[in-house]
Amino acid sequence: MRSGVVSKLYSFRRENHCALCICVLMLLSIPVLMFFQLDWAAYVVLGIGGFAFYLLFQAYQRKVTDFFDQVNEGMDQMLSMGSDVFLPEVEDHENVFSRFVSKLSRLYGAMRVAEENADEEKRVMQGMIADLSHQIKTPVANIKMDLELLSKRQMSPQRQQEFLERTLHEADKMDFLIQSIIKMSRLESGAIQMLPEQADLARTLANALLSVSSGVSRKGIGITVDCPQPLIVRHDPKWTEEAVFNLLDNAVKYSPEGGTIEVYAEMREAGAYLSITDHGIGIPEEWQGAVFSKFFRAPAVHNLPGAGVGLYLTRKILEAQGCYVTVRSAAGEGSTFSVQFL
Repeated sequence: MRSGVVSKLYSFRRENHCALCICVLMLLSIPVLMFFQLDWAAYVVLGIGGFAFYLLFQAYQRKVTDFFDQVNEGMDQMLSMGSDVFLPEVEDHENVFSRFVSKLSRLYGAMRVAEENADEEKRVMQGMIADLSHQIKTPVANIKMDLELLSKRQMSPQRQQEFLERTLHEADKMDFLIQSIIKMSRLESGAIQMLPEQADLARTLANALLSVSSGVSRKGIGITVDCPQPLIVRHDPKWTEEAVFNLLDNAVKYSPEGGTIEVYAEMREAGAYLSITDHGIGIPEEWQGAVFSKFFRAPAVHNLPGAGVGLYLTRKILEAQGCYVTVRSAAGEGSTFSVQFL
């Protein structure tokens, strides 16, 4: 998209030079003629000079009028936000006309950027609404069905409690989906700003491990951690904790009961390195390239809890800090997610 297209080249140098020459000739010739008492010749020179100035002024006026007609047309195109805006170009880049056109071109460029940003925000919002409606359709349908059954059938207190617990579970899942989609939208639109600082990655990792402790205890999973303390790395502690939590939660979710998870961190020449290894169901090779995509879930895990947003959020959070995350896995053998901090 061009912010301005030159339609006509203008030069005011010739008029300026002609005016200067006429002035010099008149200033030099008239005193000399008066000195030699050639008054009539001085008057002739003065008349010719005045007539030349008049012709020069007419030419200058026509060129300036044409110049501003072009500017006016270009401004009309700017207001209509056309893809091509035709603005005149001035050969002499130091005069006021050139500076005027330059500022107009910069203004149009800023307007185009603002329009593109507004369009991008609109697309993000539309995508968020579409994602939200698609993802919450199932939990809303389940909640509605359970409530209809509760209102129309006579059930024992125990059976009612089961329905209420299932409804609460669906409501929690819907709340998780909404919060995740809001985070994704804010990350994609740039509304969330990462604030990297020199902080202890070991502390960030410890906070993330604490957040998955209930799931670890429930499944009897053993976690081994090998991380030097402190491990000072430039990162945003708050959002990096969420990214690491998503990796740990993923490892816990797909590990068998009584399984093990290894967490390893070290400082390398290129920067800090973190890996999280589980021995769960693993990821087939054909799906490994898609696991960080939005709402992606491999066919083998469709019946397991999850919404396909955790790894996508992790990738977006880490990329926003200049880091990257990779996966190495084999079906039935588990997975290793690695993060390289730069």
